[in-house]
Amino acid sequence: MPHHDNVALSGVIQHVFAHRFTLEAQGETHLADLGPKGAEAFPLEAGLAVTLEGERRPSEIKVTRIAARGRDAVLIHHKKPHHPPGHHHPDVPADPKRVLAAVQSAGWSAKGDPQRKPKHFEVLARQGRGPWTELHVDFAGTIYKQKSPDPAKWSVHA
Repeated sequence: MPHHDNVALSGVIQHVFAHRFTLEAQGETHLADLGPKGAEAFPLEAGLAVTLEGERRPSEIKVTRIAARGRDAVLIHHKKPHHPPGHHHPDVPADPKRVLAAVQSAGWSAKGDPQRKPKHFEVLARQGRGPWTELHVDFAGTIYKQKSPDPAKWSVHA
């Protein structure tokens, strides 16, 4: 998992987009995210001077604490992605052959090549003559998610 740096900034909110906002601080513009519940607890407004702490991600700062003069500081806890109980991303090499073998072993017939993602593969498959399904399979070969395939991503014609 990539390491994200913690940052602390003081600046002025320039633009607000629901629970995200731009902050002008130290001569730079930063995109920050409070999350929906954080924005309920700390209403955002352009022109407000704030101090914040958070985790710098490639696209934005996930704010974990925000404060402004005359307001109580708010701590924000961001939800982690949901995976079934006991699911983890095993530390094994990404091998599409292992993934296809696991899919077949579970009774699925795959169509095309698995699509590689950072922590899993996505496979278009079906059981017997059943409907096409998008499977999410971790690198160890565990199928941990099944969903209807997106027609824009997959060609689901038999």
